[in-house]
Amino acid sequence: MRKWLIILQGLVPMLLVGTYQYSWNLFMRPLATSFNVGLPIIQTAYSLFVLFSTTFQVLGGFIADRWGPAVIGALGSMMAGMGMIVAPFARSIYIFYLVWSLGSIGVGFVYAISINLGVKWFGKSRGLATGLINMGFGLGSTFFNPFISPFIRSGNLEMPMIIIGAALLTVSTALMAMSKYPAVTITKSRSMVPGTGFWLAFLSFSMASIPLQLYSSSLSIMGDRYDYLTITIAATILPLFSGIGRPIMGLISDSWGRSRAIIAESIILTLVMPLGVIGMGSLYIAAAGLVGFLGGAMMTLYASYIGDKYGIAASTFLFGIVYNGKFIAAVLSSVVFAYLTYYLGLSMAVLLETALTAISIPLFLIAKKR
Repeated sequence: MRKWLIILQGLVPMLLVGTYQYSWNLFMRPLATSFNVGLPIIQTAYSLFVLFSTTFQVLGGFIADRWGPAVIGALGSMMAGMGMIVAPFARSIYIFYLVWSLGSIGVGFVYAISINLGVKWFGKSRGLATGLINMGFGLGSTFFNPFISPFIRSGNLEMPMIIIGAALLTVSTALMAMSKYPAVTITKSRSMVPGTGFWLAFLSFSMASIPLQLYSSSLSIMGDRYDYLTITIAATILPLFSGIGRPIMGLISDSWGRSRAIIAESIILTLVMPLGVIGMGSLYIAAAGLVGFLGGAMMTLYASYIGDKYGIAASTFLFGIVYNGKFIAAVLSSVVFAYLTYYLGLSMAVLLETALTAISIPLFLIAKKR
């Protein structure tokens, strides 16, 4: 029972904080209308979310590994909850940026602690446990978006954000406040002072994260030649499969080996990425599903790999560093991709992004030997 309680302590908060990312498409346009700004201005808030939710995982991870996860986890839940509640009532876009950024810092704290409950408490089943917890971040929108949409259509943006925020303030805060890490003596060892292999793994994760970030941020651009129904189907299965793939690939990695699973995923993602722009709607949908299934699982596999290779004493801090590769991937697959598409065309831009993804394979092969 204790093991399942640990899973729930991480899974439920992940379901809630995942709305910051996967419900953003619903919040975005009403917020832009509320502040009377264009989409590029309101989309800055999403960039701020990615920036702050990734970079502050390092600080949150360091605190959690040193002094335990309960206080920093509860603080993160409260910050995320208040950010969600206050955001729609902000009087200007700049106040909204501030509130949303503070909430995003809280998301980073909660994410780092939740995923490491799986890394630290589960040994032989580390991949499965981490994947089950991490699944919540990808699947949250599957439960919440159908609830949010009717409010948005009726012009009531505030109510769903208040309800989600209240759940973060109560349920998530309570679960985080009860969370514990196993007793491990933290010493200034190899696990606390990462070497060349660790930084190569960081770069590998950054490149391997490009497919999911590309399909998440630019799916409609890649599907410009397809009809609305095709794009809608692809946009629906991407986050769904992103959630489902995490525990499945985690379980496979537990028995097959973490390194083999990471390399196999990277190879398949490299081959699948260009399928979205070949010109066939069926391949576009299939590529979205495969990228979601395998791309989402990358978080699980690398988090488990860090725990395997460097131990659990500083795993929250170390994975917090590695997770910043998501921001690098987001920049490469959104801003850089947009410029590449403008100057070189869509197909060439996707091929160049595919080449960057392929680089993750030799980087990881070198990293695992260091």
